[in-house]
Amino acid sequence: MLLFIFLFSAGRIKAQQVTNYNINDSLKKYRQAYAAAKNDQNLVNLYDMESSYYRRINTDSCLFYAHLALDVAKKTRNKLMVALALSDMEWVLRETGDFAEALNIQFQALELTRQQKALFGEGYELNSIGNTYLDMGDPRTALRYYQTSHAILLRSSGVYFYWTMNELSNIGNAYEKLNMPDSALNYELRMYHNKHFPFDIIPELLGRLGNAYTMLGKYEVALGYYRKGLVDAVTAKAPADGMLIDLQVANLFNKVNKADSSIYYARKAFITAKELSFPGTELDATRLLAHLYASKSNIDSAYHYQQLAINYNDTLFGAVKFNKIQHVLSDEQQRQQKLLQEQQDQKERYQLIAAVALVLFILTVALLIWRNNLSQRKKNRKLDEQKDLLTQQRDELQATLAELKTTQTQLIQSEKMASLGELTAGIAHEIQNPLNFVNNFSEVNREMIDELKVELKGGNVDEALAIAEDIGQNEEKINHHGKRADFIVKGMLQHSRTNTGEKQLTDMNVLCDEFLKLSYHGLRAKDKLFNAEMVTHFDPKLPKINVSQQDMGRVMLNLFNNAFYAVNQKLKTAGHGYKPEVTVTTLLENERVVIKIKDNGIGIPDVIKDKIMQPFFTTKPTGEGTGLGLSLTYDMVVKGHGGNIQVNSVEGEGSEFVVHLPRKAE
Repeated sequence: MLLFIFLFSAGRIKAQQVTNYNINDSLKKYRQAYAAAKNDQNLVNLYDMESSYYRRINTDSCLFYAHLALDVAKKTRNKLMVALALSDMEWVLRETGDFAEALNIQFQALELTRQQKALFGEGYELNSIGNTYLDMGDPRTALRYYQTSHAILLRSSGVYFYWTMNELSNIGNAYEKLNMPDSALNYELRMYHNKHFPFDIIPELLGRLGNAYTMLGKYEVALGYYRKGLVDAVTAKAPADGMLIDLQVANLFNKVNKADSSIYYARKAFITAKELSFPGTELDATRLLAHLYASKSNIDSAYHYQQLAINYNDTLFGAVKFNKIQHVLSDEQQRQQKLLQEQQDQKERYQLIAAVALVLFILTVALLIWRNNLSQRKKNRKLDEQKDLLTQQRDELQATLAELKTTQTQLIQSEKMASLGELTAGIAHEIQNPLNFVNNFSEVNREMIDELKVELKGGNVDEALAIAEDIGQNEEKINHHGKRADFIVKGMLQHSRTNTGEKQLTDMNVLCDEFLKLSYHGLRAKDKLFNAEMVTHFDPKLPKINVSQQDMGRVMLNLFNNAFYAVNQKLKTAGHGYKPEVTVTTLLENERVVIKIKDNGIGIPDVIKDKIMQPFFTTKPTGEGTGLGLSLTYDMVVKGHGGNIQVNSVEGEGSEFVVHLPRKAE
């Protein structure tokens, strides 16, 4: 069954994409496939491809091959193959104006696809019925069918993307016919700007865009889309699309009172429509030509085209055709009512069976309950005893859980305060530099203000202005270093507060640089002999990202502390040739900000690599680590920010922690 569903969908897509490749090569492949394995299924697909080839070229040949496909499909007794052949016929009948027979066949094909639960086939047929209603001048009904078709196609497999795009364009066309150009333009522009929109229906889409802009009175814009559509129609070898755009251009020139240009394009559309047997377009073209010649007082030509228009109108919408359409719709309505009645009868039968089954079930359950009740009484005493025991165990477990939660909170706070202590030591050193700058420049400014007063009293305005300029520059430096000290203090305060989870745009280069220095000076405060080289490769184009500065500060501090700890441990055992080094790199990679912290320290043994992110696991001596630093770091990056951490390490050579953070907030 899945094979036939695939063949139906593949055949419909090939029929629409026929201009995207050499049709002769495609037909040759189908003929070779049939010659290699002669069976009815391959033959139906071959006839279907032949019919599709002639759609926009010769309607008689298209209908001929469609009939051949239907005859063979009926022999296969496969409903989807029959629906495939019917879909070829319905297109020709609709385009040639036989709406009644087209609807009749479309309703048959729709029922076949529904019986086989073929979602794509059902969506395709609903689209075809919508096209017929649109051609009959009922865009409101057509819009309902298009919307239903689009909803079904979205539920089917991704290979039907072509048709979901086509359906959205059809919805825009229906809004155009309903004189709602803004809604039409919304759908058509969405499709036009989608780079995946199918090439073969671009000319038709360009024509619809031109129509929408024409309705809005933007004639120059509309004409630009029409001209591009005509070029694309020639490229795609789609004369029928070119014919429709010619008629649309004629209508535009008629609106701007350019009768001669309008007549030229209307006659061009009429000639093509007559060659391809498109009576609907012939009717529209002759009506326009009759009006145009009448406006030019060319009575003979106006009368000639008026008579042609009357004939085409009778052919398409005469009493006989109208009655046939009503008969088809009436039959379909009766069939639907009969189907609903059958479904209702079946539902009532199922309800009766369910009621009987329910009664039997209740009686059976009642009997089982009565039997079990006898033995249950004997078990109640034991259950009561077990219940008391379980209650006691539950209370004990709840007490234990509460104690564990308290302990966990204390451990986390302990880790936080431990990192705060290291941070504070670094801040004490780091904040001294900007404060020294502030104090020094303040003293210099006081001296320069005295000089300024002297110069002003002496009337040396130029010298006074120069001194004032220097004072202003010093004030900028004071302000800069004051802000830097403020940033460091705020970082310490944020680090000590309870996590709020609030995220804000953050420059990760600045954050990494600050906490790298704080971590380094924190370790230096503990061990005055420690020294290490800090190497940074910050991407100057790194975008700001939404993160919790407090959380990411802790993450960076933990990773930097570990890196400096690793090189310090190696420094104690390595020879004089060893130079401790911690390298920090930032870059943008695949829309993710990447931060690499690399050291040349003691490295991590392979046997414990998988454990280092686990809570309470530590390689540090007792009293030097809680085992929560990397665990909290992992949670903040992965759970708090939707990122991840990778660890690369060679024991004895060093480690590298790679933090990936999404560019956009999770």
